[in-house]
Amino acid sequence: MTELNQNNQYDAIIIGSGTCGATIAKELAKQKKKVLILERGKTVLLKESLSGIVSIMNEISVGKKLKDMRALTTGGTTALYFGVAALPPFDTFSSLGIDLTQDYEEAKKELPINYLPDEIYGNQSLKLRDSALELGYSWEKQLMLVDLSKCKSGYSYESKWKAKSFVDDAIDDGATLVNRAEVTKIIFDKNKAIGVEYKFKVRAVGSTLYQAFGEKIILAAGIHASPMILRNSGIKNVAKNGFYFDPNMGIFGLIPGLKSTDNFVGTMQTHLEDDISLGDANVQKLFYKILTVAMFKPRHYFSFSDNIGIGVKVEEPMGGELMENGKYHKTLSQEVLSKLDRGTEAAIEILKNAGAKHIIKSPLSPTSVGGALNISEHVDKNLETEFKNLYVCDRSVLPDTYRKPPTLTLVCLAKYLARHLLAEN
Repeated sequence: MTELNQNNQYDAIIIGSGTCGATIAKELAKQKKKVLILERGKTVLLKESLSGIVSIMNEISVGKKLKDMRALTTGGTTALYFGVAALPPFDTFSSLGIDLTQDYEEAKKELPINYLPDEIYGNQSLKLRDSALELGYSWEKQLMLVDLSKCKSGYSYESKWKAKSFVDDAIDDGATLVNRAEVTKIIFDKNKAIGVEYKFKVRAVGSTLYQAFGEKIILAAGIHASPMILRNSGIKNVAKNGFYFDPNMGIFGLIPGLKSTDNFVGTMQTHLEDDISLGDANVQKLFYKILTVAMFKPRHYFSFSDNIGIGVKVEEPMGGELMENGKYHKTLSQEVLSKLDRGTEAAIEILKNAGAKHIIKSPLSPTSVGGALNISEHVDKNLETEFKNLYVCDRSVLPDTYRKPPTLTLVCLAKYLARHLLAEN
């Protein structure tokens, strides 16, 4: 590996081009700031195909047989997410000295935030709702980041908002995007962050080490990267309180003649208890086939048009550790497993009431991983670390009391940080 110093000076260096990184870049570039975006993945034409998914998907272990999924590409994991748009926890952030109300009002003007009309849902989702309501469960629609004009005839991958659109806006306003750039550490001058060191990967040549310098350094690389970059840069108390995630599984059955179609996921849900929820898990045909192949369920693989699914999720408390090898690890408690069992029983009841047979369960998987960094401990109310001019803005800093889909909250938090950075200059 060779070394090469890049002496270009930027107003801001943003590590990561996902929801937060893209939003901050967009806001700063719009005000003519010189912005560098470093993205570990490559820019690809986003499409929901097997080859498209495989080319950007990256699995990260968070415990025994538990793997979280992220997308390494421009725009980050919004390339693969469901598009659910839960409202930000305004009171929670307000108690930490962060007011997101202005940023939410701005986000509403820029993002396609909608409830889906019934005609957009597949037959399986409507059947699931009818069954849940018949049994006395609430079954409420969730806000979605979906452009209704792009899905008039049903599900459309293109209709879901992607952070890549904000990256494109930033580039149009002069920002520089470098793909295949893996940041290894932050460069400091005493207690002040002044730049970053990163590996630039060229397939035929290997990696070359670069340095870039900036007035502000913003870590927005995600829960699986930002804490490790901080640790590698000398900040030792990262994840000292552990982390959180929500274990979940899908329960699927078959109803002959249902005529299921591709469908938005997570659009409706109910809460059995404060920390146990059930939701629509009627995934698109491609994901359904991938899942049933992994589970070795040939009957279900060939029966997508009869498929109906419901998800079970439990909020799991803080704990575990971020190990030296950069992997998160924790073991689920018996209490959490018992809650999953209670949720599963209710899900099976709803499916059977709908007429489903041949019911199967997917393996456990984690979602909503976060909490490795705490606001007021690892970062202040301006999201600045103990080192001046070094900020963190991604799922790492989301409070463990908020377990809903984070995309809309992250857009608002990124806008909040961008406002602070612009006000400082």
